[in-house]
Amino acid sequence: MAKNEFGPNQDEVDRLLERLETVDQVQAMLLGSLAEDEPQRQRARSTMLEAARRSGREPALRRAQDEVKRWVNTWFSGGFQIAGYGRDVSPAEAAVTAAPVVLDAIGALVVRDLLSEEDVETLTRPWNELAEGANSGERGESF
Repeated sequence: MAKNEFGPNQDEVDRLLERLETVDQVQAMLLGSLAEDEPQRQRARSTMLEAARRSGREPALRRAQDEVKRWVNTWFSGGFQIAGYGRDVSPAEAAVTAAPVVLDAIGALVVRDLLSEEDVETLTRPWNELAEGANSGERGESF
């Protein structure tokens, strides 16, 4: 990756993308289940997008989001369906359901220095819950 491909918060974005590569289908389903689109999250998302626009970081945000889209697309190559939420869920369905949560988290990290801690927390909370659950007993990998 090019240095500063994702702006001044490159290291945090890189860590999230590295961890994203280890997310399995069950974790993707969990992320999707944590995606509550409450008004606070919608407001924080709008603030994040506006911060990227105002600061000229839209290209960095787009590059980071493209990495998430690439991750989602890899799930369409097939794989076993697993039972979840009372029905069979394909790997692609799990990834698509998780995508909004991951896009919010990666966007928050791209412009983290321009957002309030409350907005960062709102946008990264589901991702951090997954990271903390995966690391139970270990130090949490929150952003």
